[in-house]
Amino acid sequence: MPRVFIAALALLLATSLANGPAVARVMESGEAAVAQQAMPAVVNISTWKLRPPTNPGDPSRRVKTYGSGFTIDPSGIIVTNKHVIDGALSITVVLDSGERASAKLLAVAAMLDVAVLKISVDHPLPALKWGDSTTLHVGDPVLTIGNPLGLGMSVSAGIVSALNRDIQDTPFDNYIQTDAAINHGNSGGPMIDLNGEVVGVDTALYNPEEAGGFIGIGFAIPADSAKFVVEHLLDPRHPAPGWLGFTLQDLTDELALALGMGMTKGSIISVVDDPGPATAANLRPGDVLLAIDGFSPSDSRAYMRRIVQLPVGQQVKLTIWRGGKAGDVVASIGEWPNHMPGGGVMTATAAEAMIQRMPDPGVRLAPLTDEARKQYGINGKVRGVLVSSVEKDCEAQDLGIVVGDVITAVQGAPVASPDEVRRAVRVAHDERRPYLAVLIQGKNGTRWVSLSMGGPAS
Repeated sequence: MPRVFIAALALLLATSLANGPAVARVMESGEAAVAQQAMPAVVNISTWKLRPPTNPGDPSRRVKTYGSGFTIDPSGIIVTNKHVIDGALSITVVLDSGERASAKLLAVAAMLDVAVLKISVDHPLPALKWGDSTTLHVGDPVLTIGNPLGLGMSVSAGIVSALNRDIQDTPFDNYIQTDAAINHGNSGGPMIDLNGEVVGVDTALYNPEEAGGFIGIGFAIPADSAKFVVEHLLDPRHPAPGWLGFTLQDLTDELALALGMGMTKGSIISVVDDPGPATAANLRPGDVLLAIDGFSPSDSRAYMRRIVQLPVGQQVKLTIWRGGKAGDVVASIGEWPNHMPGGGVMTATAAEAMIQRMPDPGVRLAPLTDEARKQYGINGKVRGVLVSSVEKDCEAQDLGIVVGDVITAVQGAPVASPDEVRRAVRVAHDERRPYLAVLIQGKNGTRWVSLSMGGPAS
């Protein structure tokens, strides 16, 4: 699901948004054709994750989360966001056709919110092509496709609202801002241009309210960055990202004047890691990086993007400003120390331990008394077990179970007490069943729901 940025980010964006909010466009007929052609390659992703207990001593709870992704190869290679699968106990992909498949995590990017999955099906899958995000301009029309709020595949139309946005997510931020809708669940879905090519990976939304939804400001990772990382991850021979071992920040006019520079150019070093390549090259805080091998990026994040793409071991000439004059130093590109190609998901040991634990759907049960019948308006003919409470963000809530519902049967067998329901759950868990069929009687009628038991197919 997309991360929602806290209210403080509003201050960072206030200036850039001062010209007024963008208005979402109406999709045109040509765009509809592009969307219809692209949608079969977009997938829904559902995961089971472990939510920490609300109160000390309470058990951890498994919760189902939703996200999106898209195939880039007919063999079943899927791109999504890292945060979609972080901590996942299991990952299920739902294709446009409704077909479901368990996904294997192939790789996770160390520094960009990108992950690569693989599913195995007995037929080739439609795939999307990478586009060229470097040719995007503010005002260009784009479409976003994904699974907002777990509702199912949806398409939204909008424009590129801004480029090279820094949302303080990584040292390399270069996000595309759009007014095409990106809601919780859209994460990992594609942003496509009118050629039907992927120009971005939908990643985040902005709302000053932490639990708020889309208000016209969404962000996508540019395709040129995502493609580079994905190709890097899929090539086992590919070296780790490059690293020089310093932290940069943009140079302001005031800092440039303080350092005796005639123009505001370059990025100033604020931290030097020790040990690291920068330390070995005698770089220090206060040095201003003007160029790398003669190339002068536009800002500090562009410098960092340049560095991670350089081969480990390569010697580079750094032009710096120090002591009132420019000079050159030589540094050797090192290997990024935080490179974790297998990170991002629950370990096999933790996953197995979670499966062994009795599932907790997040409901509390009570006998169905005359007082409860009166309180919740339950018909005297209904027999079963009362749902007395439902916790926030639990599986039962996702299934629409509410306080006052009555569980009348489990696996087709009538139940009359909370212990009978718990016994049925325990048996299903011990037998490693994927789901438990539960019959619910509520204000809107009677319906079956399936509670996950954590078995192989859930």
